[in-house]
Amino acid sequence: MSAKAGKTLVESDAGSYVAWSGADQPELAVEGLGCGLLVLKPLGLAMPHYADSHKFGYVLRGSGVVGVLPVGGGAAERVVRLEAGDVIAVRTGDVSWWYNDDANSAGADLSIVFIGDTARAVSPGDISYFFLAGGNSVLRGLDAAAWAPGVTAEQAAAAFRSQPAVLLTRLSERLPGVCPREHDRKGLVTNAGHVAAGTVKTLTAAELGDLGISAALGRLEAGAARAPWVVREGAAQAVYVARGSARVQVSSNAGGETLLLDVDVPAGSVFVVPRFAVAFVAAGADGVEWVSLIKSPRPAVEQLTGEGSVLGGVAAEVVQASLNVAAELVELLGGGRRAAPSN
Repeated sequence: MSAKAGKTLVESDAGSYVAWSGADQPELAVEGLGCGLLVLKPLGLAMPHYADSHKFGYVLRGSGVVGVLPVGGGAAERVVRLEAGDVIAVRTGDVSWWYNDDANSAGADLSIVFIGDTARAVSPGDISYFFLAGGNSVLRGLDAAAWAPGVTAEQAAAAFRSQPAVLLTRLSERLPGVCPREHDRKGLVTNAGHVAAGTVKTLTAAELGDLGISAALGRLEAGAARAPWVVREGAAQAVYVARGSARVQVSSNAGGETLLLDVDVPAGSVFVVPRFAVAFVAAGADGVEWVSLIKSPRPAVEQLTGEGSVLGGVAAEVVQASLNVAAELVELLGGGRRAAPSN
């Protein structure tokens, strides 16, 4: 296993898109997970597209506008403003576009990390996008004159070939008439709010468009650690380190291995916690913040040690005998409930 930075697929004056691939991290493909990072500079536009995976986007910083046209004939486009801390759910096949409407060239970038369930994607481990405009448009090779009444051969040639940019384009001025609507946020966007240091906030599938996936956001101050945790119902996790750095350990005895990962992970890296595996995070000198996708609609993310932990719910005598250690160490680990005295 590994924790890796992604690869830049597109970079221009409009922004950039970085992707993590199952070809580089096989564990993404094995667990059916994918990740990408979109950065839009002022007046940068990610052109209309659809994808082959359910995903959510988490706004790391900045502000912008997104339009989502849900799958289904007659569905109305929803246009919303996104701010830092917002989480937006996007279904497989939904057409979306993303736009930094700040007209100040020195303004803030809009940065959004996307994490998706790629189990049924064209290439498990990768979120694949299909663009309706630009140099890689799915319509680029079609003869518009053959199926669009009244379109001349010259117009057909220009229709899907006038935009040479791929994925992103930078506009010369703000788009007129693009107005976000507050009521469109309902059921589409949830603001995760402030995540207190030392805590993990979970957004279930019910808060993420019922896509069958959940999001978790965590934060630790410098030098702090989170006790080992597990999703006991067996849900894999893809974790993006958003800020700071951390020492990360992932452990499992499936397949005869125990310690799968033990590395220092900088911001901008992704690592995977396989099904039933245990993870541990200790913050670096600047603390750490992370966001993860959990492949469960309502996950039970539980600590294995410490107060209120899994080991804490098991009879202390059993924990002590199983670990073959002194009772004092069991108590320090927060493990074991003492049996009630018999009458």
